[in-house]
Amino acid sequence: MRFKSLLILASLVLLFIDFSYCQLSEKKERYPIHFGIQTKLILPSDFLGPIKTALSKEGFQSNLTQIPGLSYGALVRADFTKNVTLECGINYIQRHFNAEMTYSDSTVTVSDTNKLTFINYEFPITGIIKIQLAKNLYSLVGLGTSFTFKPTSVALVDLPGGNHIFYHSGSVKKFGVDLNAQVGFELRTKKSGYFYIGGGVKVPTAYIFNWGGKYTQQGSSEALIDFKKANGAFLSIDLRYYLPNIRNSGVQFSKGPVE
Repeated sequence: MRFKSLLILASLVLLFIDFSYCQLSEKKERYPIHFGIQTKLILPSDFLGPIKTALSKEGFQSNLTQIPGLSYGALVRADFTKNVTLECGINYIQRHFNAEMTYSDSTVTVSDTNKLTFINYEFPITGIIKIQLAKNLYSLVGLGTSFTFKPTSVALVDLPGGNHIFYHSGSVKKFGVDLNAQVGFELRTKKSGYFYIGGGVKVPTAYIFNWGGKYTQQGSSEALIDFKKANGAFLSIDLRYYLPNIRNSGVQFSKGPVE
């Protein structure tokens, strides 16, 4: 399933590359087009919402805590004016979580830990305002939205020993919408391209998955179950590189009346 998802991502990236270069050849004088790549370090923060999802049912306790993750993808930017840019793209987002679970009663205490990786794809559209600070240095502020696709649900099964069983699952809605903001600095060179460093904020408009936990014992029909909604908001450190627009040094075709 992951191979198919990566194949889809690669195909879409190639489409963006083809689109960007086609537009570059047709409209480079009026609306310059830039193709770029980016990577993000995901930094969960309680400032945007709880990074921990806690489950509790009698003697059953479980915590799911978001930890740093990673995102990368491709971008296409169109400069409409010197100060206004529209950017779109496709990103692969990989969130990581630590799962801790415990069951305790008057006769026994058992616990276990595990790790969970949750992936989704996003298609961001961002409006960007640029302010020139020096000859080749710009400050950028952006605001936009992302359409997200979550290919699969997630689950964990833990057997800490004996007849004890912990089971966790996260059910997802396949499609969602996120709100994005960004601020950063960009160094521009004609020959080497554009280099960007900045920070970002991502806030889903709904929970990323409905997290459920269960404790039971083998051979028993009784179970302790609880559900909570997991928040996936995060801060990020963003690095981007945009390819330089290289004009053809050969004979140029000038549009005009046929003689």
